Amino acid sequence: MTQILLKMVIRIVIAGESQCETFAQVCLVADYISQNLPNFCYEQIKKSVLEWQAWLSKINQKNKWHHINSPIVWKEMLMKGSKPVYIGGASEFLEYCYSYYNFDAFMASSKFCGLVKNFGQYQEKLKVETFSKPTAEFSKVIASEMKPNEKCHKNIVITISGVSNPLAIHILSGLLEMSNLGLSKVYIYDKDCSAEHMELVERQCNYIMTCNSGKTVKYVEKLGMALTHTNLLIILDHVLFNHDLPMGEWLKMNKKKMQNIALIINTSASREMFVMFPNVGPACYNATVLIDKTILDHRNIVVATSDLGLEISSVAAEIAEIPLRNMYCPPVWGFVGINHLVDICTTVHKYNSFEPYKRYYKVRNSSLKIGTLTPEMRTMEYLKLSDESLWEKVSRNQAKRAKDQIAINKALAVLNVIKVWLFDVRTDQIVNLGIKCNGTFGLKFKGIFSQPARFVNGHWLPAEDFLLPRDRQMKLCYLDKMAEFVMTLNRNSLPNIIPQEQGCNMLDEKYTMRKASPLPEFAKDYTVCGS
Repeated sequence: MTQILLKMVIRIVIAGESQCETFAQVCLVADYISQNLPNFCYEQIKKSVLEWQAWLSKINQKNKWHHINSPIVWKEMLMKGSKPVYIGGASEFLEYCYSYYNFDAFMASSKFCGLVKNFGQYQEKLKVETFSKPTAEFSKVIASEMKPNEKCHKNIVITISGVSNPLAIHILSGLLEMSNLGLSKVYIYDKDCSAEHMELVERQCNYIMTCNSGKTVKYVEKLGMALTHTNLLIILDHVLFNHDLPMGEWLKMNKKKMQNIALIINTSASREMFVMFPNVGPACYNATVLIDKTILDHRNIVVATSDLGLEISSVAAEIAEIPLRNMYCPPVWGFVGINHLVDICTTVHKYNSFEPYKRYYKVRNSSLKIGTLTPEMRTMEYLKLSDESLWEKVSRNQAKRAKDQIAINKALAVLNVIKVWLFDVRTDQIVNLGIKCNGTFGLKFKGIFSQPARFVNGHWLPAEDFLLPRDRQMKLCYLDKMAEFVMTLNRNSLPNIIPQEQGCNMLDEKYTMRKASPLPEFAKDYTVCGS
């Protein structure tokens, strides 16, 4: 009788790595015993690969144990304040089962290949069967009311590569405000930063209050470790432009960096992972290289380009004398990072159209209504903003603006896309995004090209109903062909420009090129806007 009572109040705790085969085998044995012996009670604690070592160290320190590998097994009384009793690893647990329950098992590695995945699916199936029967009707109601993105993403994990870029801190700050929307973890990585600097960034970010307990921002030493369960990868890595190098050499250096990242993605990441490039470096070029080198869905790789439209919005609103709040972000077209067009002519703004009644013309001082106001939308082409004064003022503002202000616009462009992509369901919203061309708008380029895009059925697609650009100096077909031309450049193409005399005026100086490449034929028919 005493032995039965002891068995009823003792439980076995099995903890291990989620990807550990031995942990899955031990859990399978414990599950089998619990089904055949009603007095056997066990609990499993599953930790991710990144969390396991830190968690195990805390357990060892707390209980003065010296366990090393996964899994670890102990038993404890089902009473408040009881101390855990160490059993050991997998072999010690099997010996414990044999001595107490006369249970013997032989684990063949070939027989249990893939047990981790199958056992996890089996446990999920048991949970579903347990809770679905009494709450079937309630579950249907909840499922119908849930947003589509809430079904797909419960705990969002985001990884940022290239945290040494000043833009990263602005993106991190915005992401931490999304913790209440379902963001559970942000991994940060930078190949060129020291561990001390990365740990400092981690500590600073985790001082910010979030809805999650524990550390929301976590520094990782290897990018592949973070990508194993990442939903979105934000790539800030790029090679800075060097005026002393040919443009072809600069692009090839960026290409090599993207190829290295693509190799890590192919070996570690899920094929369903999303990838976003902020507008830094040759963003569309780097994204195009990545879609050619990775196994990811090409629709899941994008470039956030709305910051280019945000830069001119305030100036355009001031010149047009309209409230900025009534103006939408100007559309951004082109191979962003190399050349682009911000088309102010097709920028949409809201206004109220006044329609007076007939009596308004007859009785001027009437107390009755004099007409109706109808909210409408109109492009800004009629405001004649296509003159050079707009771009001259934009250029002066950019020269005065601090780097932090420019970074904020770039961060806002990234965060707005993330909200729609991962947390919100606003399929009617059109955003500026570098996405893979599919022939819409007459674009023949097969890579990433900035254009108005809409979120449809979980993917970003070109907004087919949007207006084509109407700029007088820059044509869309030129931008299209220029993107194709840039992808074919070799290392010595487009060398740096060297002035004949030092310290001369830029406006009247003649320039020469070292081993100058000939201008492509299609470019001779177009006038390139100086802005």
